Amino acid sequence: MAFLTALATTVAGYIGVTSTIGVLLVRTAVTALISYALNRTISRNQQQTGLDAGSRQMLSPATNHKIPVLYGSAFMGGAITDAVLLNNGTNYNVMWTCLTISETTGKLFSTSADSAYTFNKCFRNTDQVIFKSDGITVNNTQDSDGNTDDSMSGLIKIYMYAGSGASADQLAPAAASCVGNTAPTLSAVNAWDTGMFPNWVAPVGTVPNDRMSDLVFALVRVEYNRDKNVTSIGDYQFNVSNSMTDGGDVIFDYMTNTRYGAGVRLAEISTTESKDSIISRMSLNTYPWINLS
Repeated sequence: MAFLTALATTVAGYIGVTSTIGVLLVRTAVTALISYALNRTISRNQQQTGLDAGSRQMLSPATNHKIPVLYGSAFMGGAITDAVLLNNGTNYNVMWTCLTISETTGKLFSTSADSAYTFNKCFRNTDQVIFKSDGITVNNTQDSDGNTDDSMSGLIKIYMYAGSGASADQLAPAAASCVGNTAPTLSAVNAWDTGMFPNWVAPVGTVPNDRMSDLVFALVRVEYNRDKNVTSIGDYQFNVSNSMTDGGDVIFDYMTNTRYGAGVRLAEISTTESKDSIISRMSLNTYPWINLS
């Protein structure tokens, strides 16, 4: 570049260098200095134009694969048991995550009714999630001081299930967790339906495939958007209630369950008395501290 040669000669003359080798060294130094300045300028311009470098997600594997059992009501996180990153045609910006929350329990000893689950609240990064009227799409979040943030509105969807991924087992959030404190109008879907969790397969015959039988779990869909600061899955806590709250029901369930309990055979448990008589005699449900509601 001729202008570099002229600039180097001028600089060399200014500092008193007249030899050929001296001018060559000055030219090399000037070239390096200009290249450094240009690279700094280009890098700074790229940063100012908002070049999106993406977001790295680290998913910690649950190597022990322990899923808790929920009795009564509690705040619970979830173990990541499946995750898929989707390409929308131009880039990978949609992440699906399956958060397995707990095992489902059996029938209540006192009434013979099935355990029933209620989805009360959801928190993301310590802020409560407020859902839109569909019961799955996030409308905004609210912190403990009542401040709201609607930057993630429409970018996150949460599908809650209890028992399986069938639409009949999908749970709607409580009215208090929805816009206007109004009960949502949930259009339930199967977890394996088209447009839902990628690559999940519907149950066929006796093969469960992706049925997620006997589990309480949430499917979380997050659409990456750097401008709205939605760049991570987030840390979730779910407040879920199980209708099995009385101590007698809990003890009987845990004693007899072969999946997560002691697996005691019914033949080894006295059933000559009525259920009400056994519960009353053992006084299992007469103490407030043993009722988990």
